[in-house]
Amino acid sequence: MEERDFFPAAVKALQPQDWAEIALTLTDQKDPLFSEIADERFDAVRRHILQLEQEAEAERGLLHDAGNVH
Repeated sequence: MEERDFFPAAVKALQPQDWAEIALTLTDQKDPLFSEIADERFDAVRRHILQLEQEAEAERGLLHDAGNVH
């Protein structure tokens, strides 16, 4: 919707000084996706996923070993 309706209308309606003001406003904003808190959360999720992977690998190894016992 934005690409189809909003952006073309903005290109037609806004003047260079408008774009400069928008650029100044946007450059002051920090991207919350790349904040220190987000990094800590992603690290925690990553560690949890790796732990789950290790547990699954260990379980598959035990099941495989149990199947080979005669």
